[in-house]
Amino acid sequence: MKIFELLRNPLIKTIGIALVLYFALFANKEKPESLGNRLSSENIKKSFSEAQNQGKFIITNVKIAQEIAKEKAAEQKLASQNISDIATSDLEIGTGEQLVACGDEAEISYGIYTKSGKQLEFLNSKKFVIGENQNPVIEKNIIGMKRGGIREINIPYNYRTEDKKLIELLKFNATDLKYQITLLSIVKGISSTLICK
Repeated sequence: MKIFELLRNPLIKTIGIALVLYFALFANKEKPESLGNRLSSENIKKSFSEAQNQGKFIITNVKIAQEIAKEKAAEQKLASQNISDIATSDLEIGTGEQLVACGDEAEISYGIYTKSGKQLEFLNSKKFVIGENQNPVIEKNIIGMKRGGIREINIPYNYRTEDKKLIELLKFNATDLKYQITLLSIVKGISSTLICK
């Protein structure tokens, strides 16, 4: 009973707490795993510095990830552009009942112009079968034309295509392009196996 009474004494309690703190914080400081060593001012500074460096590393990685995400979003936006991004307008409707359709042979003449109207190329006559993808941009955008019709195809500068010639024209001129196409003749149903998208 006397031991319990002794432990209730405030002075003994204070001495006991001081001893516990001493052994916890100051004894065995040379041992790296001791609490006293871990809570030393040097180790606290070191831990704080490491935490700062890790924070900077995480922030840098987050910024890099955000930039990569922005670039991917921009690429997806460009990649999602398709034939619907091309605007067409008919300058002349043409004559007759026949309309250019998939599998027809079309003979055209065309000019390629910059946005400012500078002529880059002119071709008097070219024949191809719609759907063979010799020139997908032209083929897809003359469907529905009549003989003698004139159609403009406006191609935005950032248009994505696999047509090497068109890629070079867009890149070299750094501007939107315009095809002006005149449909000279139609030969219906040359191929019934072609699929036009």
